[in-house]
Amino acid sequence: MVSLKVIKNRIRTVSNTKKITQTMRLVSAAKYSRAERELSSARPIGRGATEFFELAGIHTPAKVDPQLIVALTGDRGLCGGIHSGIAKAIDLSLKSNSALQSETKIICVGEKNRMILSRMYPNNIIWVANNVGKTSMTFHDAGAIGEQIKNSIDEYNIARTAIYYNKFVNASSYMVSTSRFYDRSSLYAAEKFLLYDMIEEEIVDCWLEFAIVAIVFWILKESSASEHSARMTSMESATKNAAEMIQQLTLAYNRTRQTVITNELIEIISGASAINKN
Repeated sequence: MVSLKVIKNRIRTVSNTKKITQTMRLVSAAKYSRAERELSSARPIGRGATEFFELAGIHTPAKVDPQLIVALTGDRGLCGGIHSGIAKAIDLSLKSNSALQSETKIICVGEKNRMILSRMYPNNIIWVANNVGKTSMTFHDAGAIGEQIKNSIDEYNIARTAIYYNKFVNASSYMVSTSRFYDRSSLYAAEKFLLYDMIEEEIVDCWLEFAIVAIVFWILKESSASEHSARMTSMESATKNAAEMIQQLTLAYNRTRQTVITNELIEIISGASAINKN
């Protein structure tokens, strides 16, 4: 039988854990509320740039060209499987084509994804961005990431780029999604972009640079809202589990105490009976 002291210490430990998870849930709820407001402002910027690529009618090349994958997560955990879902989606995409796997470069935005992908594809990772999600990401932060993406596209002659991220759906759900953009040559080869063939290349380059940053900024906000909502849900679940465990431990404590008291009473009565007989 477990001693009363052990059960009491266990109840105290779980109670302290419950207080921590409850506090973290409140903090995540406040951060989630802010992230949702910022996302509603950033969505039109990113979607406008994304829809341009879609409406231009760019077709993915049939041959295997070098491609760039940007895995966007955060640096912090305690939010369920939100980070591992991105790595699984990338792994599934690359395993379907071994030739594509060798021609793929990976940029990790967020330490959590780097830890997972570095075990799967250590030779494919070319750059890592840290300190993601600790503070609210600004357009300037997106510009720094976008600049690195643009430099990687130029350096490795990348034909197409895919950003894997967690798309915010609502407070209790998210989904792994991808957003794609292409280099200048792919844009000029698009069938519907011929309508703008009079535009100077310098202007197209400037727009492409802005489009990359705009998409990255929007996706950072999508990822942030998804992460905070997932952490809020995770901490709420942890708090509920802690409350149930405390209830079970309290019941076990009371039963054990009752058993101890009953045994002591039996010993006292048995001792008294023995004395009276003598």
